[in-house]
Amino acid sequence: MAVGKVTISSIAKLDGWLWDIAVTGFGARRQTNGVFFYVRYRHNGQQTLKSIGRLGALTPDTARARAKQLLGTVAGGTDPFAQALAGEGFAATIDRYLERKRASLKANSFTDIERYLRNHSAPLHKLRLDQIDRRKIAALLGDIETSSGPVARNRLRGALSAFFNWCITEGLLEINPAQGTAQANENGSRERVLTPDELRKLWRGLGDGDFDNVVRLLLLTGQRRNEIGHLQWSEIDTARKMIVLAPDRTKNSRQHELPLSSQALARLSNTNRSRPT
Repeated sequence: MAVGKVTISSIAKLDGWLWDIAVTGFGARRQTNGVFFYVRYRHNGQQTLKSIGRLGALTPDTARARAKQLLGTVAGGTDPFAQALAGEGFAATIDRYLERKRASLKANSFTDIERYLRNHSAPLHKLRLDQIDRRKIAALLGDIETSSGPVARNRLRGALSAFFNWCITEGLLEINPAQGTAQANENGSRERVLTPDELRKLWRGLGDGDFDNVVRLLLLTGQRRNEIGHLQWSEIDTARKMIVLAPDRTKNSRQHELPLSSQALARLSNTNRSRPT
């Protein structure tokens, strides 16, 4: 493992580990999802390695100061991570996690994650992090699947798994208790598609209102409901005969260009200019 001063410039060139020469036991490691800071110490004869956060949330200087504080606690005979793990509450940690994630997530995604962690995870709120194991997570997921369906179960499982992974990077947990829990099968309702005869009947039964035009464009383009339902005239490139959706309007956060058929263009040309569909 490399040894040197942990700084912004040394981290920029980092590939693997770098242990600080100014504070013994403080180091940084580049991983696939970023650079993380660590402390390494021996307590009661046992070697311990703990993450104290990632670059961005911490700078090299603030991470070094945090490491000095933690290592000073160890020198006094107390394991600081054992204390944090025992005292850190699930509900309080959610508050910190959501505050950290607010700026990096789209508004809709943040709202969904907040709902799953605050509302659906309510039975966990009074527990400490070290009291939550796989059995408790599995029981909660089972209850949610019974009351709200398999999709809600899977969304909650994903939100919890991401949260517990973050706890690991923050040095609050060693394992993710959501890992190994089962994912529910969502195929039931999504496998049902309209037959050609049903599509013809639907098309013929539509009127001339805005809602009817939304349905027609959905049938003609095969796009997602919100992509067409919230379509703006500024997103229609009539010269190129395309719908152009900005990254913040797509599920994968990438610009999406969709060629328009003559039928779709005709439907748009007959639509009130106050709204495209």
